[in-house]
Amino acid sequence: MKRKVIGGILLSFIILAMVIFHQTRAEEDQTSIALYDSARIGVVEKTLQVELKEGINEVPLDVLEGLNVEEVTLKPLDEKVKVLGIISKELKGKDLIEANIGKEITIKLKSGETISGKFLGYKDGKLAIQGNAYYLVEPDEVAYMKMASLGEESKSNVYAIINAEEEGKYFFKLIYRVGEIGWNSRYKLYLSDKAVLYGYILIDNPTNKSFENTEVLLVSGEVQFYQPPQVIVERYYVAEAAIGKEVPQEPIQQTKIEAFYLYKLGTVDIGAFEKKMIPYIYQESEYTKEYLYESYPYGGNQDIYEIVSLKTKEVLPRGIVEIYKELEDKNVLIGEQMIDHTPKGDILRLKLGRDIDLKGKTEVLEERHGERYGYYKIRVTVENFGEESKEVIVRHYKWRGKILESSVSPVSETANYVEFKITVNPGEKKEIIFEYEVNY
Repeated sequence: MKRKVIGGILLSFIILAMVIFHQTRAEEDQTSIALYDSARIGVVEKTLQVELKEGINEVPLDVLEGLNVEEVTLKPLDEKVKVLGIISKELKGKDLIEANIGKEITIKLKSGETISGKFLGYKDGKLAIQGNAYYLVEPDEVAYMKMASLGEESKSNVYAIINAEEEGKYFFKLIYRVGEIGWNSRYKLYLSDKAVLYGYILIDNPTNKSFENTEVLLVSGEVQFYQPPQVIVERYYVAEAAIGKEVPQEPIQQTKIEAFYLYKLGTVDIGAFEKKMIPYIYQESEYTKEYLYESYPYGGNQDIYEIVSLKTKEVLPRGIVEIYKELEDKNVLIGEQMIDHTPKGDILRLKLGRDIDLKGKTEVLEERHGERYGYYKIRVTVENFGEESKEVIVRHYKWRGKILESSVSPVSETANYVEFKITVNPGEKKEIIFEYEVNY
C-alpha cells in the first residue's frame, strides 16, 4: 500500500511539472571573456536577464551549442530561483572530410611535394584527388591540408531547467569555456640612436564563435588546465585583421593577481575565424651593447653572444621580439628571439649574434646531493682572443639556487639565475668561482 502512495505522489508531481513547465528566452546584458597566453582557451562570462513563470521553466541557451555542458556554470543572482540542470542534445553536422567532397583542396606531403585538385573522398583508405592527374594519397604521407570548408561542428540543443518561486525577471551569471581561442604577445624593437620597443597583443580566434561588444581580459602566466591525451587535427586557413605600428590612445590597465598578470583590454569585437593585432606597449629608451655568456650547472663550453640591453618600463608578457637595425634609412631585420615574462624595471637582454673572439667555459669543481638538496661549486672562464676590451655578462642558471659565496660580486640574482659582469681585455682570461645550494 505504501509503494502505491509513493507512486501516486510521483505521478502527481510529473503531471504538475508538465502543467507549469514554461519555455522562455534569456536576454544578454553584459559579456566578458578571459583569454590566456598559457593555454588555448577562453572563459566567457555573461550576465543574463530571464523572465520566468512560476514553477519549472525551460530556458534555451543557444550560445552554448557545440560546447561541453560539464564546463558550464549558470549561477542565479536571486534566492527565489534554482537551476535544476543543463541539458544538451547533440545533433551531428557534416565532418571536415564530408564537407569538402567535390571542392578544391591542397595537400602538402612530408616529402615536400604539393598536390592540388578536386577532393573526391576516400578510396581504399586513401585520399582521392583529381588534379592534373588522379592521385591516391596515403594519409600517413600528409604533412598538412588546406581545405575550402571547415565543416560543421557538432551542434547541441542546449537549455537550462530553472525553478522559480514566483513569476518575474531574474538575473543569472553564465560562465563557460571556448576552446582553441587565445592570445600572445609580439614585440618589434627598432635600434638607432635609441631603442624603440612596440608591444602588440595578438588575439587568435580560430572558432566559429563571435564576441561582439565584449570586455576582454588578458591573463599572462602559467595557468594550469587539465588536458586529457588527445589527437589534434590542425586546420589551415587565412583570416587576419592587423593594426599597423601605432601607439594605443590609452594605456591598457594591468593588475597583478597571485602569480599572474591581468590586462584589461577594454571592449573589443572578436570575429569568428579572426586574428587581431592590437598595439599596447610603447617604450623609447637608451640601450647598451654588451656580451652574454650563458652558463649551466652541467658544465661545458657555450658560445658568447653580442647583446643589446635595455630597462623595461612595463611588464612584458612572454613573446617573440623582432629586432630591427636602422641602416641607411632602412629598417633591416637582424634578429628574432623569444623572451620570458619580464618584470617592470628589469633588464631585457636580447641576442644579436655569436661573437667569434670570445670563448666561455663552465667547470663543475664540486657537486653534492642529498635529500631535496644540492650543492655546486662552479668555475666560469672567459677568454678574449680579439683586439678590443669587452664587457661580458656571465649568466649562470642555478634554478631555485641561492648563492653562498663568489669571487666576483653578482650584479643580479633571481630564483632561476645569477649574473656577474666582468671586463676582459685583449689576450686576457678571467675566471669567476662561486658556490650555491639548491633546496627542492
